[in-house]
Amino acid sequence: MDNDPSKTVICVIDNGKGMTSRELNQWAIYRLSKFSRRSTDELGNTSNESTHDETEDEHIPRSLNSDISYFGVGGKQAVFFIGTSTRMISKPKGSIDVHELLVSKEDFEQKERNKEAIYEGYIRNRKAGDASHLCGNNLDCMRDLISAERGKDQFTAVVITGIPTAHVHYLRYGFNIWCTQLANIYHYYIHGQDGNVATAAHSRAANPLKNINVELKMYSRGQIQPKVLNLRDIEEDMQTLFIRSAANTFEFRAKVEGTGIVEGIIRYHPFLFDRETYPDDFFDPREVEVEDEHDHDYTIPASGRGHHAIFNCFWNGRLIPYTTVEEFSWCAQPKKTKLIPQECWNRISGVLWTNAKFQVSTNKLTFLDLEVRLKDKNTVFTRIINGQERRANIDKQFLDWLKECHEQSDKQVKFSEFKGQITRPALPKNKQGPWAVYEEIQWDGRTYQKGDMIKTCRTAPVLYGRVNRFLLFGDHDGEVFATGGEIELQQEPHYFYDEVKYVPLFKLDRSAPQDVITRAIEEDKSKLPEKLIISWPEGEELKDGEKVPAGRTIGAIKAEIMNKKGELISKLPGSGSSQAKKRLLIELTVIWHSRNGDEIIASHISSHGTNWPYWFKKMENIRKMGPHTLNLQVCLSESGVTSLADTKLPSAKYRFTVTEANAVRFIVGMLDGPFRIGSPFNVPLEFQDMFGNLTKYPASVKPLLAASGLELSYGWSISRGNTLLVNDIVALGTVQTNAGKNFNLEIKILGLEEDSQMLKIRLLPGLPHSISVSPEDPQSIENGESVSFEVEVKDKGQNLTTQPKITVVATFACDGVDGLSTTYFLDCSNTGRGTLSGPPLLLKKLRDPVNITASIDLQGNRDVAAVKRSIIVAPSKHAAVLQLTYRNGDKTVSVVNNKDVLIEAGSFLTHLQFKLLDEAGREIPLDSKLVSKLKVSWVQKTQVGELVQGVLPNIKVPNSVVDSRCVSISIHDSAGDLDFSFTVRPVAGEPACIKAVCSGDSSIRLGHPLKADILATLADRHGNLIKKLPPRALADLQLSGEGLVVEETVRSFGQTSGFHISGIRFNGSELGTRELCITWRNLISYVRLSVIAGPATKLRVADWPEQDEPIVVSNGDKLPPLTVQLCDDAGHSAAEPNVKVQLHKDSALKLTPVSTSLKTNENGKVHFGVFTVHASRGTYELVPKAFIQRSMVSGPALKVTIQPDTNKPVKVDVRFETQRTYSAGSVFSDFIVRVLAEDDMLLDTAESAKMSMIIRKAVGTTQQTPAQGFQAMSFPPDDADSDKKGAFCFRKKPIPEVAGAYEVQFVYNADKSTKIYSRLILLEVKPSVPVTISVLNSPGVATASNARKPLSRLLIRSVTLALNDVFGNIAGENLSGMVEVKVVSETGAIELPQLEGNKHSIEVPLNNGQATLQNILLAENTQGKSGEYCLCCSLLGNASWSTTIPPINIPFFFCNDVKKQAYFTFLSKERDQLNTSIEAYHSLFKTTKQLTTALKLAVAEATQQEQKLRIEYRKTCGQNQTLSLESVDRLVLQCEQKQEEIRRKPRRQCSLQPAPKEANIIGKIAHLAQVADDDIARCLSWHMSGDMDCVVTRTTATALELHKATHGKQQLLALDFICKKTMPDWSRSLPHVKFSSRSVPPGNPIFARDLLIFTEHVEECKTVFGMLLGDTIFLDTLKDATEYRQQLVKHTYCPTLLTRDGDRIRSNGKFGGQSNKAWPLEKLKGNVFSAPLSLDYQKACRQLDTIQKLRSAMTNLEQTKHELQEHLDHENSSEMQSKVMECKEAEQSLQKINVKLGMVLPAEGSNSSVPFDGASSRRASPRNKRASLPAEQPVRTSTRYHNSVAFSEFEYPQQPKRNRRN
Repeated sequence: MDNDPSKTVICVIDNGKGMTSRELNQWAIYRLSKFSRRSTDELGNTSNESTHDETEDEHIPRSLNSDISYFGVGGKQAVFFIGTSTRMISKPKGSIDVHELLVSKEDFEQKERNKEAIYEGYIRNRKAGDASHLCGNNLDCMRDLISAERGKDQFTAVVITGIPTAHVHYLRYGFNIWCTQLANIYHYYIHGQDGNVATAAHSRAANPLKNINVELKMYSRGQIQPKVLNLRDIEEDMQTLFIRSAANTFEFRAKVEGTGIVEGIIRYHPFLFDRETYPDDFFDPREVEVEDEHDHDYTIPASGRGHHAIFNCFWNGRLIPYTTVEEFSWCAQPKKTKLIPQECWNRISGVLWTNAKFQVSTNKLTFLDLEVRLKDKNTVFTRIINGQERRANIDKQFLDWLKECHEQSDKQVKFSEFKGQITRPALPKNKQGPWAVYEEIQWDGRTYQKGDMIKTCRTAPVLYGRVNRFLLFGDHDGEVFATGGEIELQQEPHYFYDEVKYVPLFKLDRSAPQDVITRAIEEDKSKLPEKLIISWPEGEELKDGEKVPAGRTIGAIKAEIMNKKGELISKLPGSGSSQAKKRLLIELTVIWHSRNGDEIIASHISSHGTNWPYWFKKMENIRKMGPHTLNLQVCLSESGVTSLADTKLPSAKYRFTVTEANAVRFIVGMLDGPFRIGSPFNVPLEFQDMFGNLTKYPASVKPLLAASGLELSYGWSISRGNTLLVNDIVALGTVQTNAGKNFNLEIKILGLEEDSQMLKIRLLPGLPHSISVSPEDPQSIENGESVSFEVEVKDKGQNLTTQPKITVVATFACDGVDGLSTTYFLDCSNTGRGTLSGPPLLLKKLRDPVNITASIDLQGNRDVAAVKRSIIVAPSKHAAVLQLTYRNGDKTVSVVNNKDVLIEAGSFLTHLQFKLLDEAGREIPLDSKLVSKLKVSWVQKTQVGELVQGVLPNIKVPNSVVDSRCVSISIHDSAGDLDFSFTVRPVAGEPACIKAVCSGDSSIRLGHPLKADILATLADRHGNLIKKLPPRALADLQLSGEGLVVEETVRSFGQTSGFHISGIRFNGSELGTRELCITWRNLISYVRLSVIAGPATKLRVADWPEQDEPIVVSNGDKLPPLTVQLCDDAGHSAAEPNVKVQLHKDSALKLTPVSTSLKTNENGKVHFGVFTVHASRGTYELVPKAFIQRSMVSGPALKVTIQPDTNKPVKVDVRFETQRTYSAGSVFSDFIVRVLAEDDMLLDTAESAKMSMIIRKAVGTTQQTPAQGFQAMSFPPDDADSDKKGAFCFRKKPIPEVAGAYEVQFVYNADKSTKIYSRLILLEVKPSVPVTISVLNSPGVATASNARKPLSRLLIRSVTLALNDVFGNIAGENLSGMVEVKVVSETGAIELPQLEGNKHSIEVPLNNGQATLQNILLAENTQGKSGEYCLCCSLLGNASWSTTIPPINIPFFFCNDVKKQAYFTFLSKERDQLNTSIEAYHSLFKTTKQLTTALKLAVAEATQQEQKLRIEYRKTCGQNQTLSLESVDRLVLQCEQKQEEIRRKPRRQCSLQPAPKEANIIGKIAHLAQVADDDIARCLSWHMSGDMDCVVTRTTATALELHKATHGKQQLLALDFICKKTMPDWSRSLPHVKFSSRSVPPGNPIFARDLLIFTEHVEECKTVFGMLLGDTIFLDTLKDATEYRQQLVKHTYCPTLLTRDGDRIRSNGKFGGQSNKAWPLEKLKGNVFSAPLSLDYQKACRQLDTIQKLRSAMTNLEQTKHELQEHLDHENSSEMQSKVMECKEAEQSLQKINVKLGMVLPAEGSNSSVPFDGASSRRASPRNKRASLPAEQPVRTSTRYHNSVAFSEFEYPQQPKRNRRN
């Protein structure tokens, strides 16, 4: 390539057979095509040159019948399309000359201008490499090309020049594009008939044709190396994409006109997950019209092939790009898609290969007649399978193939919202399960969820419904892609169908709009009955809400049913459902709504006939008063069902009320007494009709009242319903006593048949009406004296009355006078009269006589008028006022009562004088009698002489202003007390001292101001604070101190007192204590301040080793102690307390204990303590961070590297059969339990003694450890998997005998404090086969008679019978039948009582194994004698389970005498209570006995196990000394120390880096095996040196991941790459044995594989080394090996031979030289198999295992003996013996009651008791503590049900010889 187009040259060079001059001449002739040339050759070929050999009769695959294609077909067109000139250079095989022809457009034009023959030229024959005929400077490329001809036997070169600029640009910059198109055109010539199939290595598949390589080189000006591309390396061409993305192929062949053969293939490109895999054609030369998505309201999804044709066409092996075949009739999409989705046709692509019988255009771009001939009716298509034609209908074969591709390859539907798995018993056995349940699918961009409305297609009929769930067959878990599945469909409308359909997923109509579905469902709903049309053909219509008089006739009714469409119907529509065939009936009911409930008084049902409608006759005589309802209800057939699914059928209701008749009489209703004189009362009158019904009173009714001795009147009369109420009747008369007087009252109403009524009433004195008070004249008293009045209470008739709570109250009032709060009270409730008096009347500040008024009235009674009386009050002459003064300097100060007196602290209050005044303000002379009544509180004794003079003692003032002194003066007189008090409060004096303190922390950072302030206060001589200071006092304040910066200090007055100093700062470099001196005038104070370091800005980790390097620990190890110190900028420790410090870590790293934020101590340190790390392997960081104020300070990053501990168990994995059903009493399936270490590999050191299986009742919790308080059974494993250390098997462990939910869990006791639990396995234990019947709820022994009352004849109120299995579990689920109940007599009585209805027996249904007996009664007056009978309950039916279950008897007593029945009932109840107690005692005794037996058996088993292990210990260790737990612990320690000592001894080790510890990585080959002998290890390691570093993986996917991670540098070997069929048999003998079995060859031959020792992964290692070593044999010396080979090759093949001296004889016989001599160990540099541990180590391991098992057995024996001893002590305790005595007493009482009842106890040894239910049965056979002891099962020899218990059935505990506890 050159920037100058004239210098650009294209050379096409091949190493084909070349062309002769004749053939070159034919190439240059225009219109001489291959077809015309063939006819010319057939007429005769005069030359000896060979023509093209076309073997038309021989079929060539894919018509690849030439190297590239025929020459001369379109060659000149292609040349002159690219350029304007071409030079053809060719040399045929065997020729010495090179033929060269130049053809150019310029030459043609020149000849045309010269009028010469245009299409004539000159073929030059020259020697190879001769370029002398070339002239010009632009022909350097041609010269180089010609010079390279030397040495070539045959070739052809096409040189094109004169290339246009556009073509040059395309060739240079579109290099990859046209190369890819070229690879697509000649794809099958390049890659063979199968195309570019993906292979593991870049190797070409075998091609029966010639090996053609097409390589392109582009030389550019200025570039030394050309751009090289081989077409075989291109993988982006369309045919490669089609081949590699296809999941399946369909090959066929078409024969056209007999000789025309077309081979074809159809490929299927599946839909995978979320996209189509059909390749996109980026270089399609055809112009395909793409539909614009904007023309639609939705986006057109990518649909695979889209608008492209199916088939690309190849002619003679090369692509004809412009011809495609759309489809054939048999592979076209049918109009009815049947069972295949439409989009499957868009996922196919195809290729057609034609032979030479089809013509193409001259430019090889288009077929001329291919599609027409293929679609001819005579064309025959046949399918090709494995190269053979299959004669069958190709249409059906193609559809079957397409369906198979869709089902197996497409992952089109995404199933999500997984809800579990189910089984479907209704399906065939192979399709019953498992079915995965999903609630959502995604299909073709749409989401269908549970509850969506959908429509089906291709179903008869079309179904509409709602999605319940989606079902997918197979064992799926979680989201999955698939194509099949089913839809569980609730068919709509459910009113008609009410059933669930299952429809295949492909029948889902995804094109159905939602409105169409809704419209179809609504159309069906409209056919339901909608309403009733009611008419009254004969009149007498009843209207809703009408009031109907009693006896009125209701006319005949005609009813019609109408649906939503307005059509009259008489039955449900539809014919596919049984419900749709039911007729519609109408039921008429008349309901009376009485007070006691609704009562149906009429009920009729009418059907619709062909000649008559729904009709009901008229009804008469409805007389019951009250509301009624006439209800017409549509129902289905005779079943009475009034709803269809959840929709109520139409109905009509008429509500009417029956009213009463006219009134004929009246009665007096209930009177509300008592009645009093003058108090109104009411009389109710009720009117009745002729039937006694209450009715309304007649109009214009006026009652008349009369009574002798009374004056009567009433206000008015009102009506309340049917009652006439005469209101406000008032009676006036004389009543002498409080007991009252009787009167006769007559009431008369004119106009009624019975018009009068007489009643007697009693009248009591009336309510208070007035008060009588005496005297009426005013009274005179002195202030402070009391007054009294005589009072009487009277009613309206002036009768003295008494009433509850009659209280007379007197209140006093006077204008202008305060203090009259005195009130007098008098209770007149019992007598009605009395004297009203009270406390003295005391008026304040009374100086002149006043007149006050007393108001006397009844308390709380405003209807009684108050009475007024006047009282004259004169002033009192007693002391009333005290005046007090004191001397303050020269001033006399008055003291105010209850006020403060302020005076200097520490002084005295002196010159106290007082005066006394009376009420009128007159001073009272002081005398000794008066002052003796005066008391002061500050002295105990006073001087009478001073008091007479009016002088009081001095008062001492407190020293502190905080203290105050309360003093009081009082005078006690009969007329009243006079009190005077005040408070003495001290105030501060003159300043006497100064005190300075620091308001906060006294620590000051060097160079920083003090955060706290200095407070200086002044105080007086008593220490009282002086708060007020003069303004000039601040100038006298002075500060001084060492290093103090005085200029920065700030001084001010304090807010409350003293001075406020701030801005204290010290300079210097020393830390420590400094004093601050504060001076005010002559007063001095000092403050000590501590100078500390600066603020913290850094973090330092103390005592942490090598902070720059990571600490390497294992998971679960402890880190060094972590301490963090705060530092300032200079690195000094900053003692800042309470600074929050957190330890930040990687989220995957877990610390124990959990790291929390801590605060620094007083030294600025945080001690995090010692952490235990837990994490997966890797390197993690710990970064301490401190939060100082609002900023965060980070410390150094501490690195921790975690390595997995391969000897630490971390997980217990369980594998078992999950789909199995478990029955009580059987055995579990096998459990395979694996113990995994931290590297997710099996723990080789896991011990079976530490593994156990726990079974316990499910407690409904998700905790992974056993819940406390729940008993569980424990089992050891049966054995360990010998091939896989760390795996244990639990086989045939017993299932508990009690049905229910259980939890199974496996626990591995790693050590004394660590237990590793597996996940909880929830299992449901089902009951076994039923064998007995039991009673769930005990009915007791009933006592019945043949009396008339049903309660006396009742045998059973409600009893449930249940089927039980042999263990007492309630069984019989899904079992149904009938239970026959009949009366039997065990004494053989002939006359048996009959059941109700005089039946001998009745049948009760049995559903799910249970039957309920309800209300079983004897017949009235039934026959039978008094005595005991039984209800015999037996199963009916022909099933085997019903005939093998014995019946059960329920006893009862029958009495002909009713009185005797009550006595029998009492005894029966008492006997039932005794039976319950005795059964509980016997159950306790039996459980105790069984537990004792179980514990003894456990002790025996533990003893036997311990003895067995002791014997094994003696054999293994060779010691006979007596062992204890302490000595065993010492032996364990010794064995562990010995093991560690042996491990530390030097031995041969492999120094290669181990492979990553992952689940699917087995390891490196050098680490998988060990070799004991050093010579063998040296030779074998050298022999396999190329494979020692290879990593073995289980899967290819893991190997590819490692390959990518190591950038291809690591050797890898996947197990699934190895062919297992060629693996050697490890048990096969040496090859010489087959031919000379008796001879022993020298050199001790042995297979090399038998010298390997595998410590783990045995099977995998055998596969790997069997493939690598094969049958390689080891011998002693080279001489032995040569002799062995000489003898062996005479008979068979000899494998590779190795010697212990290091020599090798290859399998081909070659030996000797450096390449066949093993290197010394030093030269192998650790790339050698390691040596196994010595036999002493294995012996120590066996001893340690034996000793640990012995210790576990000894511990178990000691614990079991302890449990047995505790149980025996409890069994012999006094509490247990008292229960035995109580049980015997109860049995004696029971025997006496049985004698009274006439019962005969059963004979000794018989079983006369059957448990009531399964629980009782389980109490009779309780579970043992240990699972090895099965529970005893009672042998039931009788099915007699009885509450009595046989005394000989149980054995009581023996009496103890001595009390163990005492």
